[in-house]
Amino acid sequence: MAAWREGRTVDLGPPLQRAALCVLAARAGRVVTKDTLIGGLWGDRPPNTAEQSVYTYIAGLRRVLERAPGRRGPYSTLISRSRGYVLESGAVEADVGDFERHLAEARRLQAAEDPRGVLRILDAASDCWSGPALCGVPGPFAAAERVRLEELRLTALEDRAGAMLDLELHQEAVTALTELVTEAPLRERTRDLLMLALYRSGRQADALDTYLDVKRLLAERLGLDPGEALRERYELILRADPSLDPERSVTTDAGPGARPPRQLPRAVTGFVGRVEELVRLRSLLTPWDGGVPQAVVAITGAPGTGKSALAVHAAHTAAHAFPDGQLYVNLLGATPGVERLEPIGVLGRLLRALGLEGKAVPSEEEEAAAVLRDRLEGRRTLILLDDAAGPEQVRSLLGLPSGNAVLITSRESFAVADDCVRIILRRMRRSEGVTVLSKLVGAERISGDPAAAAHLVELCGGLPLALRLAAARLGERPDWSVRDLGGRLEDRRRTLHELESGQIAVRSSLELSYEGLARGGALDRLAARTLCHLGVLHVASVTADVVAALVGEPADAAERALDRLVRAHLLETGEAGRYQPHDLVRLFTIELADAHLTPQSRKDALMRALGFYGATSRHASTLLDPHRVHLPWPDVPQRPLSLSTPAEARAWLDQELTHVISSAAQGMASEDDEIARRGAYVGFALIWELTRGTHLREHLSLSRQALKVGERTGDQEILPPAHLQVMYALLAVGRPVEALPHQEAELGLRRAQGDRFGEMRALGNLGLVHLHLERYAEARECTEAQRVIAREIGSQVGERHSLLTGGSACLGLGEMPAAIALLGEAVALAEAAGDRYHECDGLLTLARIYLDHGDPLTAQPRLDRGLSHARELRHVTKECEALIMLARAHRLLGEPELALHCALRSLAIGQRSGDEQLRRQAEDELREIGEAFPGVEVTPPRSAEEALSR
Repeated sequence: MAAWREGRTVDLGPPLQRAALCVLAARAGRVVTKDTLIGGLWGDRPPNTAEQSVYTYIAGLRRVLERAPGRRGPYSTLISRSRGYVLESGAVEADVGDFERHLAEARRLQAAEDPRGVLRILDAASDCWSGPALCGVPGPFAAAERVRLEELRLTALEDRAGAMLDLELHQEAVTALTELVTEAPLRERTRDLLMLALYRSGRQADALDTYLDVKRLLAERLGLDPGEALRERYELILRADPSLDPERSVTTDAGPGARPPRQLPRAVTGFVGRVEELVRLRSLLTPWDGGVPQAVVAITGAPGTGKSALAVHAAHTAAHAFPDGQLYVNLLGATPGVERLEPIGVLGRLLRALGLEGKAVPSEEEEAAAVLRDRLEGRRTLILLDDAAGPEQVRSLLGLPSGNAVLITSRESFAVADDCVRIILRRMRRSEGVTVLSKLVGAERISGDPAAAAHLVELCGGLPLALRLAAARLGERPDWSVRDLGGRLEDRRRTLHELESGQIAVRSSLELSYEGLARGGALDRLAARTLCHLGVLHVASVTADVVAALVGEPADAAERALDRLVRAHLLETGEAGRYQPHDLVRLFTIELADAHLTPQSRKDALMRALGFYGATSRHASTLLDPHRVHLPWPDVPQRPLSLSTPAEARAWLDQELTHVISSAAQGMASEDDEIARRGAYVGFALIWELTRGTHLREHLSLSRQALKVGERTGDQEILPPAHLQVMYALLAVGRPVEALPHQEAELGLRRAQGDRFGEMRALGNLGLVHLHLERYAEARECTEAQRVIAREIGSQVGERHSLLTGGSACLGLGEMPAAIALLGEAVALAEAAGDRYHECDGLLTLARIYLDHGDPLTAQPRLDRGLSHARELRHVTKECEALIMLARAHRLLGEPELALHCALRSLAIGQRSGDEQLRRQAEDELREIGEAFPGVEVTPPRSAEEALSR
């Protein structure tokens, strides 16, 4: 690394100061933070003096870069900013910039089929090099930059040799490529070009030896075979295939008898995976029956899914079926800083590639399309259109004569394109992803920890781009294990940052899609805004109704925006009406929300979503059981979803319960008191759904969160129901001792507030806790006090509750007639009111009494009715209790098959719900059945599924 000013050498100082200049120069014109400088110089383990050292190096660089050294500013070359430093791009020239500009110009000339221009420009690019890049400069940034620049240099030398071959300078190409093979013996493209150059120089045997040499080296050093492209070249040379002969003209004026165009980019070396998609593409492009190919095939998918690599690979595989040529155009639909190609420009390129002189290409799109169709009539040509912005960009290219095929890649959906078969790329399978890592990083390093490799694939979401970047990170850091990188990616705040290498990043790829929407029409802009808002709400998937609340738009507009994001492959659709982002897209939406929404906008969006979830949960629970008393709910502007029947309510809760739980937990975790309170109320809206026994762990977690919110904010409206919720949750998991103080706390708060209904209800629930503690006298005392207040205030539900709990208390005290009387009265009142829950509770308790007294015939009809009510209510705890007692009743009645059926079903429910107490009771009953009927197979099943199957 060296520098000059006005022809004189400048001393850049010690190695780490030079490294700092490298980081600044690579980002000339942009702010480089101190953290970026520290990371670029020392990596993850900087010394304690790192920040002070950065100040020292900046001062040293200013002394040699500024035109007036020694001054204390203002500076004009290396400028301080609030977050770091900027090396003014206009004040410094770097030869790496010249080199990269030469490469860009060479690519343009390659597309224009000007090999002489390519050779001239790449000669100039090679002149920028005088030795290894950044030789002797320390630090991880310089190490990564060395790798990047060396790769560019080798690729440029290969392109230069390719231009020589196009110009029929075969011997000169042999000389250049032989030197390059000596320098980089494992580069397959270099070997491929050298084999072609040797063959065209009349040295077929040497060309074949070149292949055998690289095959041996790859096997010895990497344990790999040569790639498909190299193997195909070997086979073509072996049989002296005419396609290897050089073109006779290097101009674009292809007259009669000229060699057909072969413009496909080089296929990715070591392409793996996508087997199903490749088989499908092969069947479409080269039908098994020898018929005409599919007219249009579109490979679509999210950013980073490997659409282009798959398309190029498939095109090479099918090239033999298109003897009249294979054409390629990059449509630049998602290329940063570059305008996408207009249809007339694409048509012009294709027509010139097919031999039409430039001046003969029509300037009007329709006319040019007609000329293209005329040129392709009777031919078999494959056209690969890479990175289309959407169907409109290529519509004039789709109606080609039969026998020709157009293969398109795009981030957008092509569902509306005529005569088009779509292949949608999704994430790779885990096994495919591990194979990709093995190819890129080395089989030995990956196979050393297969579990960590599989986990790394999961963290990358199975995206080929993310896997390539993960492999690049491992390549940059040979001291990291696969598990080390996986650990860094597990910190979801760092994931997108870690998946960067050079100028390539998952984040950058996603940003292009987002920015394309943000600059589009009204629907695209709404879709972009929706994507931002999705980062506010942390749930697995959403519906249009939820997003309507989140964004503050009507549901139909939200649905159109979500469908637009699906067409842009930024969201995926699951079951009907649900949308979810890929894991890495989810992280990107969180960044978008932070970057594009104000704190107040994020708060308002989350409050709207919580309001919708809570209001609809409460409404659904009321439809399912109108007799249950609901906890308080604030007056919110969000109206609940229009659910009309219990079936609709059950369907909504089945779909949304896990998402409502997640949103409530997110809200209560907020430091904003208003959001935390709203989250607590959403949790309260779920109380009856959670007490049905399917979400015991979530119930306890939400309840404790709500109590913390109440204690933190001092909100007297939240504290009583929060204590109540914790009590219910602890009872459900069999911890009544811990539940007691919470119920006593609720009772004290209700009395202090003068809330007679709340006091009545709290007394009944305190009696319930005493019942679980087997303190039957205290339980009866609480229920009698509850009954007095219930009758005083006219609460029928309170009276029924007191009768049920009181009957159980009497049962515990051995007062059988009183227990049966109280329970019978409760069942009669519940049946008259249509309260299926209380009726079920009473019936099951009565049935237990009769079973305990050896009267299964009286117990069974009550159990049958109780089981029916439990299933109607979807109350799995009550259903499981009923089945256990039914199994016992059938056992006592000498009915082994019915007893076993009920016991197994109860065990399946206990295993699925996670209720250990119910599971043990079911297992105990199974053992009783086995002892009563020795010939019956009662081995406990290993899973709920096995229990149900038996």
